[in-house]
Amino acid sequence: MMFRDHPAPALAISQPGHAWIAGQILRHWNRPLDRALLLAADQHDIAWLDWECHPSFDSQTGRPHSFRALGPATHAPMWRQGIARALAAWGMRVALLVSRHGAFLYTRFADPARMSPADTAAIEAFMQEQRPLQRQWAEALGLDDATLEHDTGMIAMADALSLALCGDLRTPLDIKAPDGQGGQISLRLAALPEEGRFSLSPWPLGVASLLLEAEAMPLPAAGRFPDEAAMHAWHRTTPRVAFQVELVPG
Repeated sequence: MMFRDHPAPALAISQPGHAWIAGQILRHWNRPLDRALLLAADQHDIAWLDWECHPSFDSQTGRPHSFRALGPATHAPMWRQGIARALAAWGMRVALLVSRHGAFLYTRFADPARMSPADTAAIEAFMQEQRPLQRQWAEALGLDDATLEHDTGMIAMADALSLALCGDLRTPLDIKAPDGQGGQISLRLAALPEEGRFSLSPWPLGVASLLLEAEAMPLPAAGRFPDEAAMHAWHRTTPRVAFQVELVPG
């Protein structure tokens, strides 16, 4: 779960909801992308499905835990289950990309110097299990390293753009995107004065502008809950609301 605090009311956005926005971005890219890649982008946070149904309470913030507040000891087993679900539901190609995205996050952003022994052990166990599976699935599918790097990079790029659009990363945001020819292009996402509008340059989409939509849960006016019971009552009973953000050329 992540939180978009402005404008009011603050919105709680689920991990799968944010992933849906990432998938919408790639579906409008300016060159054809593999359908399995698009599905994997939609589902790259499948690991969080059960947690989003029963979120844990962060007593420090008075909100459900942000996904960033939970360590690998908590979410590495969730990733393992999510990959197994992707394999059962859609097969090796989607499971492989979800697995590679989890590995990308753990290798790119996890800092062993700041982690507990339990978190370090959880990442090591995840990587030891997933690396052989990734090789096995890639060989069975006949996928080369260039294709895997491209697809993993596209999901990581769309993931970061969506996080920024959902309020989790600050803008302006500079990010690299695979160019489809073995190289990369540099993109910049910037917030515009109009609420909910962002520019992206150079423009990488095949449409003149893109309106992205997902659903979220509005937090109470205070932005927090007095206790865990109140949070769970809110989560059970609060209607979801649609929210939109628009991407336009820089």
